[in-house]
Amino acid sequence: PGGIFLPILTLGALSGVLMAHIFVYLHLMSANYALNFIVIGMAGYFACIGKAPFTAIILIFEMVGSVTHILPLALVSLVAYLVVDLLNGAPIYESLLERLLKRKPAHLAMSSMITMEVTVLAGGMLEDQQIRDLQLESNSLITLVRRSENVLIPKGDLVLRAGDIIYIRMNQKDAKITRNQLSLNN
Repeated sequence: PGGIFLPILTLGALSGVLMAHIFVYLHLMSANYALNFIVIGMAGYFACIGKAPFTAIILIFEMVGSVTHILPLALVSLVAYLVVDLLNGAPIYESLLERLLKRKPAHLAMSSMITMEVTVLAGGMLEDQQIRDLQLESNSLITLVRRSENVLIPKGDLVLRAGDIIYIRMNQKDAKITRNQLSLNN
């Protein structure tokens, strides 16, 4: 249910406690401050992974419920954001979306999709036909039908009337074929 949110906070807390133990081991700070490093580590890791420093500050502030950490949270989050930005890092959610879109077959890529608008003409072949009877390409989808001021749900038994405007979502490569089919029938 938490997706990658919980692992991001966990890794941030672990990196914070690791840094705290290193500083305590080197006698650079007291062990009393280890809890602060855990909280600040979560904010810093979230800020760099999500490239959202202000979200990290507010999120960790809400989790901790104390204003004593605001300045360190802000400083670490902004530094983490600047470092990942200088290294040309991408936000995790955008990277995951890009990876997901690359896996999809080419015919399903969003960039190749268009919406075609077709008007039903009076006396044309589309008039008085049901949606299910339309001969469309296999990757086409009628998204809506506009009848005067009304927007109709394109169910299979919807009968088209003269003046209706049909909106069809399809692959760009199928647009010419579909346009020709529908203009011959219209």
